[in-house]
Amino acid sequence: MSEIDTAREADQIEGVSLPEQTKNLIGHQQVFSQIVEQAKNNKLPSAMLIHGQKGIGKATFAFALAKEIFSLSNPQAKNEINEQVAQGSYPNLFILRKAAKKPKGFYSEIRIDEVRELHSKMHKTRGRAGHRICIIDAIDDCSIKASNALLKILEEPPADSLFILISHRHGSLLPTIHSRSHSYGLRILNDDEVKNAALQNINDESDLDKCVRLAQGRPRRAIEAAMLKELALLNDLQDWLELGEQQPTITQLILAEDIVKSNEAAQAFAKEIIVTHIANLAKITTQNTPVSRVYLASITKLWDKAKSLFADMEKYNLDKKQTLISIFDEIVKHKQLTQ
Repeated sequence: MSEIDTAREADQIEGVSLPEQTKNLIGHQQVFSQIVEQAKNNKLPSAMLIHGQKGIGKATFAFALAKEIFSLSNPQAKNEINEQVAQGSYPNLFILRKAAKKPKGFYSEIRIDEVRELHSKMHKTRGRAGHRICIIDAIDDCSIKASNALLKILEEPPADSLFILISHRHGSLLPTIHSRSHSYGLRILNDDEVKNAALQNINDESDLDKCVRLAQGRPRRAIEAAMLKELALLNDLQDWLELGEQQPTITQLILAEDIVKSNEAAQAFAKEIIVTHIANLAKITTQNTPVSRVYLASITKLWDKAKSLFADMEKYNLDKKQTLISIFDEIVKHKQLTQ
């Protein structure tokens, strides 16, 4: 079984390189250079919080950063360091993820047992000179007990240690996590960067542009889209979301029916496209562009309604087609009201 085939994390995509195995970091260069400069000047904090949307390459960023810091503080050849990190065998690197279950599967959260084991390992004699780095992917997955145990380590970290905390939802983290770490926000990538990042794992480029469009700045989403047979359907959905109020009602009815007929992976992707679209509409209210009270009230209603409908559909096993049609109707109403 190859490195790529061996499951190391709960949301690993079959046949796709793990973050520690990815050779080239695409994007995020400004933040990367900033931190590397701190490392060169011996001004690294003991903990840093790397946050941003899921799928934009935060874990890849963290491992690329770790490899660079190791190479600065260790005379070992850089290619040897990179290979050991990829194999998970570099002695100064510690990774905290959801643990694997036996005989298969993963736990639903990072447990206190894993944090205690990490604490024990990091207080033993280091295997190499230089920094010891612990990557927590992701801190959002920690149970309450695990978070509290981790806080104690961050309060009194081992000497020459760096904790890299990855978060998809940093706003929901404990305030004490924020206070004990330096925060670095990573943004979504542009389309060219998404394409280049995806090409590290996609061989068939025939539909790559469609995948990049659906990715919305997140390379992982482009890779996931490339694996779906329903790529044309998902692009039709994106078309409708952009021009919904200008298309006949029958179009949204056909879309809803086709989505429900697709497999679970495509349905989940379609839901993500819809939620992302509404979130992007809502972002207008948080930017400098002035918006009317009508727009603010309408987008708030749309967000709450869509969130409620999707939640009720899952909780009460409601009709998926009717749920989608109801959400589509709300999107059209919002766009017509705010023209």
